[in-house]
Amino acid sequence: MRRLFMLLILTSLTCGCSSETTSVTDDATSDDSIRIGVMPKLVGISYFEATEKGAIEAGEELGLNVHFDGPTAASHEEQVRMLDTWIAQGYDCIAVAPNDPDAVASTLRAAEKDGITVLTWDTDANPETSRRLIFVNQATNQQIAENLVNMMVDGVKDRGAELAGKYLLVSGTPTASNQNTWMALMREIIAEKHPEMELLEPLMPGEDQSKAQEMSAAAINAQPDIKGIWGMTSVAVPGAAKAVKDAGLVDSVVVTGVSLPSIMREYVDDGTVARFALCNPVDLGYLTVHMAAYLKENESIADGTYDFGRLKQVVVVDGQAILGPHIVFTKDNIDQYDF
Repeated sequence: MRRLFMLLILTSLTCGCSSETTSVTDDATSDDSIRIGVMPKLVGISYFEATEKGAIEAGEELGLNVHFDGPTAASHEEQVRMLDTWIAQGYDCIAVAPNDPDAVASTLRAAEKDGITVLTWDTDANPETSRRLIFVNQATNQQIAENLVNMMVDGVKDRGAELAGKYLLVSGTPTASNQNTWMALMREIIAEKHPEMELLEPLMPGEDQSKAQEMSAAAINAQPDIKGIWGMTSVAVPGAAKAVKDAGLVDSVVVTGVSLPSIMREYVDDGTVARFALCNPVDLGYLTVHMAAYLKENESIADGTYDFGRLKQVVVVDGQAILGPHIVFTKDNIDQYDF
């Protein structure tokens, strides 16, 4: 019954290639729908609340049972405990955004051995040891890193200032695969193209806006000549912006990074932040559930371009499904977005 249901959903789908697009859409429902567990790094922050909306939307569209839940803090131990419960309950698919790429690997591998379809999203697990089928990513890591560097360079140049100076990275947890990858690539780009930019030791306030603000304020006090701050998480950017604003340094410290329009609007409107970027997190959650449904039926996916519901021309390459390039938000366009 379950296989028949998925065949009805995906009956028109064929393998994608660079010149073809595959469609995965259906409004069917079933009492025997597959169960998909979608786990964020943590619950209770705006970014992952937005991804939940997209995941639920896709589940309703496909007639699937989507359960979205995660730890209340960015804890890999709590993720493992919850994943063990999902495995014991016999979930059909598990999609997780790991807080530690290695700590969850053995648990995901155990799920795969039990016949559960396993994928990662937003941030990856170790692809070899976890045996996850695919990583659903916001954009390519190289695109994200280049965009973060370019936004800072543009911000400094907009003020007619020289790039030479000290710059601070405010990240999340020390084991976060996505932020660590972006920062490593940023260091390479800066070393090659902007060696006059001096990167300070990154701060690790976790996924906590108040701590990001406190640690950014302390760094500004200790290093009064900081020229720019990157927020590497959705809560780090408003935290850093508040610290810069409270210190009266809006005209001398550029703040940028990855965050949501809904929590950055006030800082863009008052001029504290000129630009920041992110994918559409609703779409990220939506794509994750569509990809889980596809993989449950097909077990693998070839490199190519695919349509998943309302998302068109999604690129799958080298074990990743790429949502698309980051959106750069400014005062001119921020009001066009409601996430």
